[in-house]
Amino acid sequence: MDCREFCDQHVAFVDDTLAGIELVRMQRHIAECATCAKHDAKIRRALLLFRNLPSIEPSADFSQRLEARLRASHNDNPFVTTQRNLRRGAIAATVASAMMLGYIGMTLYHSNDPHDLLMAPVVATVPEPDFTPITTSAPAIVTSVSAGLTIWPAALFAEQIPVGFAHSSLELANYTR
Repeated sequence: MDCREFCDQHVAFVDDTLAGIELVRMQRHIAECATCAKHDAKIRRALLLFRNLPSIEPSADFSQRLEARLRASHNDNPFVTTQRNLRRGAIAATVASAMMLGYIGMTLYHSNDPHDLLMAPVVATVPEPDFTPITTSAPAIVTSVSAGLTIWPAALFAEQIPVGFAHSSLELANYTR
């Protein structure tokens, strides 16, 4: 078990809700890791201190005084005023949006513009092919280049492809030989 896993499961370890195997793993980790043992001791001491504190008893008229004070502060609370202003703003925005949508709807309904768009016809033609086929063979290219350049693999590959495939423009290639 690592320290991260120990910290993730520490609350369940302190509350004693872990399974038996996990409980043993946690106890074993505390025995091996001084940092996690210190962390466990701090948490258990704080809980022991908190549990041993005396309980707080409110005075007899505490409830009445609290409610009176809450009622008095409710009227002076800026949060309540802000909520009222937000509600008013939301209502105003809703009314304005409804009026705007009504105006747009009426404008579109009474529009005098023609509903069909007429565009000029478009004529498409196939362009003239102006490609230049490669007429030289691959060995002619290889003989004009020194042996140190990296064109050798390309030349050997080009030798295996039919010459009709390599044109200056794209065209359909035949995948069968």
